[in-house]
Amino acid sequence: MTSRKKLLQGIDTFDFSSLKGKKVALIANYTSINKDGVSLVEKMTGSGISVTAVFSPEHGYFPVAQDMECVGTENKINGIPVFSLYGNNAGTLSPDTSLFDLFDTVVYDIQDIGSRYYTYLATLAIFMDKLQEIPRELIVLDRMNPIGGAFEGSLLDDTNYKSFVGYVPLFHRHGMTSGEIASYYYKLKKYDFPFKTAMLQGWSRNSFADDYDYPWLPTSPNMPTVDAAILYPGGCLLEGTELSEGRGTTMPFLLAGTHGLDPFKLKKELDKENIPGITFIPMEFRPMFQKLSMKRCGGVYIALTDREKVKPFRAYISIIQVFRRMLGDDGFFRAKPYEFIDKIPAMDLLLGDRTLIDMFYNSASSRETDSYLKQCEENFEKQFSEFRFYD
Repeated sequence: MTSRKKLLQGIDTFDFSSLKGKKVALIANYTSINKDGVSLVEKMTGSGISVTAVFSPEHGYFPVAQDMECVGTENKINGIPVFSLYGNNAGTLSPDTSLFDLFDTVVYDIQDIGSRYYTYLATLAIFMDKLQEIPRELIVLDRMNPIGGAFEGSLLDDTNYKSFVGYVPLFHRHGMTSGEIASYYYKLKKYDFPFKTAMLQGWSRNSFADDYDYPWLPTSPNMPTVDAAILYPGGCLLEGTELSEGRGTTMPFLLAGTHGLDPFKLKKELDKENIPGITFIPMEFRPMFQKLSMKRCGGVYIALTDREKVKPFRAYISIIQVFRRMLGDDGFFRAKPYEFIDKIPAMDLLLGDRTLIDMFYNSASSRETDSYLKQCEENFEKQFSEFRFYD
């Protein structure tokens, strides 16, 4: 077996002694660990640093709550109070400014997975908005992008489609690290509170999380594997439909299906799309909760065969269009509120770009969609090159 590459993340490179004598809050969850499994909380308190508060993102400090489930009251961590940044309304996504007296510095350290829909970086950006109002020092302990530096999609129109699943103007697969995105957002918003990033050492953009000697943790209840994370920039689009994305099974974001569908017919139609990097395996499954709970579903297991060739955003647009042709649009799309927004359909929020939205609903061909996305992607380097700190 090939030995894995050495990696130091921000938690490993940062000089924590610089925080002695300060009151420090953390934005963290259970992924905030070094490669030996020592949590950020333990590392800091063990170093004699005064940690006064922990702010937890969606799902909670530990990944107990499901997506869009109110976290509620959190347990203390090592006697330190934990305040949830994900409750039962949109107001809970922003920190209570009365708590800012608890700290001089806030340290962010959570593992992202490389998709703009993933809400941890929205939590950071919303916190940054408050830090501009009530200045405190922010330190971002950078972490690798576990699906590498490849990018795909189009830029979010945050004027019309800003939401918790699209808060920072990024591409669908953004190809950046947490520290890079925080630096980009800081400059984009012209913020001036004290801010710095603890850099990675040993990370290459042309790599994946399991190339390194760092442990992979499921970053949320339905993100079990690196392969699932690679597919997620497209797979999350299933949340804009009434199709099951495999939540409530042991294979979330590796399945797609619905009640009463013939999996063999579905595979036959999907195979006609000639989607690179993935193959489809006929599958029946039964979600134990959430969409189609306790119903036997026909669908496919989406097997990743080539990480380099797959373009997950394009792939899932094609996959969903096949389902639409087989099932029709009646009752196909999610109509319920999505991440506290009820006036804009979930699919529109996820696509986040009026041109792309219109193309999608009008069933544009794969070639037309690819042509438009290539135009968007040609602008990526111009928009983000100064913030891509690593080779």
